Amino acid sequence: MKKWLFAVLLTIAGFAHAALVEGDGKDFTRLPVPQPVANAKKVEVIEFFSYTCIHCYDLDVGLSNWVKTKPSYVDFKRVQIVWGPQFEPFAKLFATMNALNLTEKLHHPVFVAMVEKHVNLGDKDQLAAWLKTQPGVDVNRFMQTYNSFGINAQVASATQQTRAYAIQGTPTLVINGKFALQPVKPDLLLHNLSEMVAEVHSGKLK
Repeated sequence: MKKWLFAVLLTIAGFAHAALVEGDGKDFTRLPVPQPVANAKKVEVIEFFSYTCIHCYDLDVGLSNWVKTKPSYVDFKRVQIVWGPQFEPFAKLFATMNALNLTEKLHHPVFVAMVEKHVNLGDKDQLAAWLKTQPGVDVNRFMQTYNSFGINAQVASATQQTRAYAIQGTPTLVINGKFALQPVKPDLLLHNLSEMVAEVHSGKLK
């Protein structure tokens, strides 16, 4: 991936985020088309994010801490958005980490490499070189999995979800396939998230 394109990708999500906050001041909006949840007995929370997004980087530590202490009735997952082919390598990276149970180990370091150090992990050669610096990672196995059919299928799924949920900016937190939290500063966003899942769980918000 060319350097100029990588630089553009690091700003695209930020511009989308800025456009999304233009509204009537509500804390959340309803999705145009509600999406099914995996487990109707749980409150589902999905973070649509991108490793190219500085706002996602700013939210990541706080959200990861929230996940560790979330109520037992909450199902949480992340989706690396795919707005076009240029985002597919990052979706492949995230899917590979999940497949090899390396997400907890590598998720935040990927943000650090991308946002702080401007390492383009969407480039396979740079990714392989970076993985060699991560203790306990089998680089050959990682790259074999990265190039597998199963990972490509997950990228296709992420692409479909990005479209189905009408994701316009990152990070976007979607609750129960119906409600998208408006983007605000991380602390307030996490506060709104806690309130939202509690209201959905109690039945106050349907």
